[in-house]
Amino acid sequence: MSEIPYTPLPGKMKEYFDKFQEVGTPSKVNREWLKSIGFAGGNDSYIISILKFIQFVDASNTPTDFWKMYKDPTKARGVLAQAIKGGYKELFDTYPDANRKDREALYAFFSSKTGKAKATVDLMVSTFTNLCQLADFEAEAPKLGLEILKPTVPEKPVSYIKPGKGVISELHINIQLHLPATTDSAVYDNLFKSLRKYLLSEEE
Repeated sequence: MSEIPYTPLPGKMKEYFDKFQEVGTPSKVNREWLKSIGFAGGNDSYIISILKFIQFVDASNTPTDFWKMYKDPTKARGVLAQAIKGGYKELFDTYPDANRKDREALYAFFSSKTGKAKATVDLMVSTFTNLCQLADFEAEAPKLGLEILKPTVPEKPVSYIKPGKGVISELHINIQLHLPATTDSAVYDNLFKSLRKYLLSEEE
C-alpha cells in the first residue's frame, strides 16, 4: 500500500505556505523551527511529511530548489503546482486533471492506494485539495537547476593581427558558471556534457 501524507489541519495550509514565503529559508525544517515561526501545536508537525512528499524539503529536512523558488511571489503558485504534480505523480498519471477532480473521485483513488480508514482518507483528500487551491496548474512550469548559455558567436569573422616578434600569441577565455544549490548529480552531469558539446566540438 502507498503512503500518502495528510494533516489533521488542512484548513491551515494557506497559513503555512504564506508563512514559509514570508520568513527566511531555514537550514532545517523541523518541529523546533516550526515552533519558532508560530506553529507550536502538536498537529502542526504533520506539515513536514507533506513538504517531503512534494519535495519542498529533502530526506534530511533541508529546503530544496522548490522551497527557494516558492519564495518568489511571481513564481510561487506555478512552483507549487509543479511540486504537487511530482509528489502526487501516480494520481496525476491516472487523472491528468486531478486538481479539478471531485472529492468522490479523489477519495476512491486514495482509499484504493492506502487502505486507510474513512476519516484518514478524508484528511488525505482535504490536504490535497487545499494544496491545489494555492497552486496555479496553468502557469508555465518553472525551470529548476542549471541553465547553460551557448557561447556567443560573432556574425562576421573576426580578423586577428599576426603577432610580431616577441609577442606571445595566446588567447585566454574565462568561463564563469553559477551552479545551483542541488543534490541532484544529474544537474552537474548535464553541465559537463553541454560544455563538451559547445566548447570542445569541432565544426564539420
